[in-house]
Amino acid sequence: MARGQVPNWVWAVLVSVHALALGWALSTGRWDFPDSGRYLQAASNLKLHGELYARPWPAAPPRGQAIQEFTIRPVGYPTVVLGLGGTRLGPALLLFFQNLLSLLNIGVVLQWWARRGKPTGKEWAWATVAVLSFPAQLIYANAVMSEVFLQTVVLMLTGSALLFVRRYQARYFAGVAGAAIMAFLLKPVFAPFVLVPASVGMVLGWKRRQPQLLLLGIIPLVMVGLYMGWNWRRTGYLHFSSIAEINLLHYNAAGVVRQVSGPAAEEKWVAAVLREANAQGNFAARQQVIQARAGALLWAHPWLYVRQHVQGMIALFLDPGRFDLSQFLGLASPAGGGFLAQTRSGGLLRALGSLPLGLMAVLTVLLLANALRLGLAVRGFLLLGQGSSVPRYGRWIAGGLLLYVALLTGPLGAARFLVPVWPLLLGLALAGLPRRDVLNVRCEEDGANG
Repeated sequence: MARGQVPNWVWAVLVSVHALALGWALSTGRWDFPDSGRYLQAASNLKLHGELYARPWPAAPPRGQAIQEFTIRPVGYPTVVLGLGGTRLGPALLLFFQNLLSLLNIGVVLQWWARRGKPTGKEWAWATVAVLSFPAQLIYANAVMSEVFLQTVVLMLTGSALLFVRRYQARYFAGVAGAAIMAFLLKPVFAPFVLVPASVGMVLGWKRRQPQLLLLGIIPLVMVGLYMGWNWRRTGYLHFSSIAEINLLHYNAAGVVRQVSGPAAEEKWVAAVLREANAQGNFAARQQVIQARAGALLWAHPWLYVRQHVQGMIALFLDPGRFDLSQFLGLASPAGGGFLAQTRSGGLLRALGSLPLGLMAVLTVLLLANALRLGLAVRGFLLLGQGSSVPRYGRWIAGGLLLYVALLTGPLGAARFLVPVWPLLLGLALAGLPRRDVLNVRCEEDGANG
């Protein structure tokens, strides 16, 4: 086995499990997740009508709540679906390409670790277990969902940022700006991220007398503005994506109502807000009603919401992915929502008790693996701070992106939303693995000092 290279047997394992997952998805149709239909419909309407609309094309102009389908999904992934024939040839080519991207993304992290750490065969075994113990990676590589494409873009952004830190050349900052644009076109969660390259470009452009950095940094910000203007023209409401109000109502505010008064009160409150919002004369007024009612509720219970938000951030890293496994394997899920939702209403033990024993055992193992991986990632973050300047900056880039996604995901925290940034967590965890050579050095130092 050549030092500094990923062993062939590791590639064989990774390729095999991806091939098995792809075969399962195509033979059973388990590639079709609840949100897949909206992506496919948006792609179909984009092709047939030249319009991004995530429901069957209406006979009459949409009104009220239906208008949200114009902007619920950004244009990026529907365009990818069209380009890979997802609406015409079926999902086979799309899923095959996503599996290649998944292998590429994992391989980039493993190759970085191979060159940096020169791991032994035993350490490679642990690294393989670390990859396989996050099944969401395989699942979303084999679902018509945008997570793996966004994962690739996040790695492009990270690589460009590292190269820029090392060489301070404008072309690498252009890579950061380009990746930021692709990221928000794939997922709305990355729309606010454009403030980061804009701020960095402004500061460094002034300090280093490089105005091109400022110009490159504001391009993603301008693109977000143009995209919002396009949505304004189509809906009469200046916004990036209607998913913001959907999450605000159905998850952020509704989660607080559930904690205060229970699931029945939650459903009643959400229904009342929707009735009032849908009675408005235009879409802008509808969204403003949702913002006002949900915002007032959150301000009335600020600490309760903060606790809910922090719970979601923790769940992002620890969630074993019950929903993902149930959906992909065709298993029945207990009623009452996900584990986090049931924890808020005191029903977690009931949810666990209703699971099949085998599934409960698997989820327990995955939960422990997630906790261990998170602990190793924290250790790796600290260890990378002891290296050269590039690893030190790299840990902040990786940690910053992980924290960014956790903060913006908030109460929705689940394994699915970790997928786009999971390779960064994996890289930190691999850097945090205990190394025999490090232990030997410490023993020798202790002996010399004793």
